[in-house]
Order: sequence, then C-alpha cells, then structure tokens
Amino acid sequence: MSSVITSVNDGVGTLTFNRPERRNALSLELMDEMSDALDAWKSDDAVAAVVVTGGEDFFCAGLDLDLQSGFTEQTRDVYSACAIRVYGTLLDYPKPTIAAVGGPAYGGGIEIAVFCDIRIGADNGRYAWSQIKFGLTPYFAPLARVVGVSQAKLLAFTGDPVDPVEALRIGLLDRLVPAGTVVKAATEIARSIAETTTYSAMVNKEMALRSITMDPISALSFETSIYREVIRRPEINERIQAAYARIGSRAKGTT
Repeated sequence: MSSVITSVNDGVGTLTFNRPERRNALSLELMDEMSDALDAWKSDDAVAAVVVTGGEDFFCAGLDLDLQSGFTEQTRDVYSACAIRVYGTLLDYPKPTIAAVGGPAYGGGIEIAVFCDIRIGADNGRYAWSQIKFGLTPYFAPLARVVGVSQAKLLAFTGDPVDPVEALRIGLLDRLVPAGTVVKAATEIARSIAETTTYSAMVNKEMALRSITMDPISALSFETSIYREVIRRPEINERIQAAYARIGSRAKGTT
C-alpha cells in the first residue's frame, strides 16, 4: 500500500499521507513517495498549487519511532538523505504549497507544515516539536521565518505543545477552521491560486522566495522586471481585456 495518495483536480495537486495505523508517522517510504510526487508536479502545467495533508483527524506524528529507535549507521545516513530531499524540495518548491493540518502535528510533521507556504489548521489540532524532548534538534530557520525568532526559540528550546488558538496568535497557523473542514478550506485557497493560472502562481511564488532575501532596491528592480515580463504575455492581456469587458457590461447595466 502506498504511503501517500495523490490526486489532481481543478489545478490543485493534493498529497495525502496514508499511514493511519501509525498516525501518518514519517517513514523512509513516505518521504521518498512524497518527494517523487512533488518532483513530478513541478513540471506539470495541470498543477498550479499543492495541498499537503494527513486528512481531518491526524496530520502527522513525526518520525516513526520504529525507524528512529532502530537506527544503524546505514539507516541514519539514508534517513538524512530522505529528510534533506523532502524538506529541501518544499523549501524551494516553484509552486505555492498549503498544509491542511487536521488534528495533531508533531516533530517532523509540524516541520513539513512549516516548510509549506501557507498553513490552515483545524480546531482539533495540537502542535509540538516533540523531538526536542528526546534531546534532538529542529529545523529552526524556517520556523523563525514563520513565527519570529523569539517565538521560535520558545517552541524549539522547550518542545512544549501549543493549541490551535495560540498557534494562530503567534502566526504558526494562517487560518483556523472547524474540525472536519480543513482539507476543504485549504483546497478552496489552492483553487483560488490556481484560477490565476499556473504561470502566475509560479512567478508569484518566485517573488515570494527571492524578494525577501534582497535589499529593498534590488527587490524593487527584480519585481519590476517580473512585471514587465508578465504584462507582455498574450494570455495575461486577454484576461485583462475580459475583465475590462465584464466591468463595462455591469456599468452599462446600472445606467
């Protein structure tokens, strides 16, 4: 049985963890299958945005303890390669990614959510960098970019859990929705992104990745160059003209 389930609908690629008997804990197979799916969607024009989820009840329990407790020198190296591949893929992914976090997310699971661009959480959630309690280390830099350095220190130094309300307050979650609706909510956002076209989604993601690493003048020049390229595309101008025509029709209808 596959450790992930994938589907593509209306411009949205959905990747669902499929290890319910292990609360979607991360295995080597799951991480490899996740990376393979994400790599395949990079060049697929049918996918403009990606939703990553574990379903409505449990996002991910983190690294499978069966794997972690039985590490050998060889399996440690294999795990490290799997981890850097999947997290690195998410970190520099060319299309917008949305984590639909239903239920708890711990350790490497909450880190997958942090590596995504947007996090939608349900009110049945609970989040913790639980590996800290074992004396292990987290991925600190992505967390600090999401919640700020001070809050990241609090989460990463203690490993103590936070509830969904606190997660929303500190910016770990971008939106909080009722339990049972998180996949639907995340998919609606992904479809809204997809409606802008795959091309638009990708150039906006490129700006989001690169501009914030630049000084203000360099960012201005970079983003202006992107705009100049976009505005020349025939399909973009067609969308502008269609929108203008719709606005004109409505205005005439009110006079």
